[in-house]
Amino acid sequence: MLIGGIYVFAAAMCITLIEHGWSGWLYLLFTLLLWNGLKFLFMGPWSIILLLRVRRQEARARKRNRTTPTHVATASAE
Repeated sequence: MLIGGIYVFAAAMCITLIEHGWSGWLYLLFTLLLWNGLKFLFMGPWSIILLLRVRRQEARARKRNRTTPTHVATASAE
């Protein structure tokens, strides 16, 4: 998420440069920097949520496998 903030800061700097008379082509760089920054800012928390959800599913599966007796598991497979 930190890198997303850096991208957004760089996009803001592009706007500042444009306002001070630099080339209008910096709008293209601004758009790319802002887009990438927002992706990083969004995917940081979202990836943590997805990771926690998968870890919870894995813990449930381990608990389910630990509590299931082996003779019941092999009898149901036959």
